[in-house]
Amino acid sequence: MTPGRTSVRKALSLSFTRTLFSLAFNIATVTIVSRLLTPAEVGVFSVAVALVSLVHMLRDFGVTELIIQEKNLSDELVRTVFTVTVAIAWFLAMLVFGFSDLVGKFYGDHGVARVMRVLSLVFVLMPFGTTTLACMKRDMRFGLLIKIQITETAVRSITTIALAWLGFSYMSMAWASVAAAAVAVVGSALFGGRYRVRGLGLTDWRRVLHFGSYRTVADVAKQVGEQSANIVVGRMLGMPAAGFYSRGYGIVNIFRTSFVAAVGSVAFPAYAREHRENDAAPALFRRSMVLLTGVSWPFFAFAVLMAYPIIHLAFGHQWDPAIPLMRWLCAAAMIGTLTYQVNGLLTAVGRYREVTGIELRYQVVRIVLAVLAALHSLEAVAASQIIVYVVAVTLYYRKLVGYHALRLRVLVTALAPSAALTAITSLAPAAVLAFWAGPISAHYVPAFFVAASGSGLLWLAGIHLFRHPLAHEIRNALSKLRSRFKSSPRLG
Repeated sequence: MTPGRTSVRKALSLSFTRTLFSLAFNIATVTIVSRLLTPAEVGVFSVAVALVSLVHMLRDFGVTELIIQEKNLSDELVRTVFTVTVAIAWFLAMLVFGFSDLVGKFYGDHGVARVMRVLSLVFVLMPFGTTTLACMKRDMRFGLLIKIQITETAVRSITTIALAWLGFSYMSMAWASVAAAAVAVVGSALFGGRYRVRGLGLTDWRRVLHFGSYRTVADVAKQVGEQSANIVVGRMLGMPAAGFYSRGYGIVNIFRTSFVAAVGSVAFPAYAREHRENDAAPALFRRSMVLLTGVSWPFFAFAVLMAYPIIHLAFGHQWDPAIPLMRWLCAAAMIGTLTYQVNGLLTAVGRYREVTGIELRYQVVRIVLAVLAALHSLEAVAASQIIVYVVAVTLYYRKLVGYHALRLRVLVTALAPSAALTAITSLAPAAVLAFWAGPISAHYVPAFFVAASGSGLLWLAGIHLFRHPLAHEIRNALSKLRSRFKSSPRLG
């Protein structure tokens, strides 16, 4: 093992530690900011950041994936990646800044333009950290990465809350993004010394452009699809509707950017390493999927049933229209969980061209459905995401069944404990809704905590009852904690 390289299990442990910190900061930020800003203000930022996210995919140009999955990484390739990244990012910064007024006029809201101009600064800063961070991920240096990521999250949250409190409105979130980007760049310089890029170069430009063009098409298609609902809703139904949709998606987004991102940040480098060294990435993917669904399916099922208390506790009474949206989007996310890591697996094993084709097809379906649904209602837009993920699962898994470890029967058997776990943990919130007298609006606070406590206890019982692999991981983690506690020096 390379000195300083982290094992997959330890990397996951570190990643989940970061996730707990990120989750705490994100929940606090969303909860506080939702009470400081109106739905229309949140909608302005949601639309602007959705548009900028599309351009962001062009900035990345697939360089992180290229560095991680490359079998023989050379200094010349790293310098070429850095040079291409700087050139593309700075060009896109000028593009975002230059077209911001035009976009603002299209949406009939100058605030969208103001947010876009500030977010263009992120494009100027990020190239100085992206390549270094990618090299650190390749070598699985998660002990260092977690320090950078936690600091970045803390700075983003504190800046957002402070500026919102001071009256910066939707601009608070824009300036917080710039502050977080600056932290990432400084952190990569401080902790990524041996991975720092030394000089410019274009020796391997053909290799970078070939891989990057395929990955960029796939990433842009994915972002266009994922942001299409916000973009379409903002244009067709107005900024308040975009704000409600954003908050309806809030719980899914927090889970994806915390828990799923924690798994993904380790999974892709692990798939690539497993493919390079043992040619056994599909088996690792299957285990990752079982662990992920063991948490995500019960979580989203709970959120579907407890949408009313969650929206009121997290965001307040002004966000009531987001409740039915949250139910649909969490139900869709249960299906979407099956696709979250497939893109990374296929890219890690070199099948990035197929990823591009799949993303183009199913994201076109997503955009068309969003437009058609918006003609009916905001809730229809949220409900359409279920169809989108059914299409995505169908397209992706047709490419996976060729691997013995991922044949349909094998996958169904592997995921059965997660399905059983979801069913048993849903009994607590279902019982609260069915047997607690009176409307939930009259007792949503105690109802939420009773349901959450019951689901938590049933989840712990279920992972042992159904022999879910999570039980082994938890026992292993507790064993290590006990060993560390016993080996620590005692006072006195």
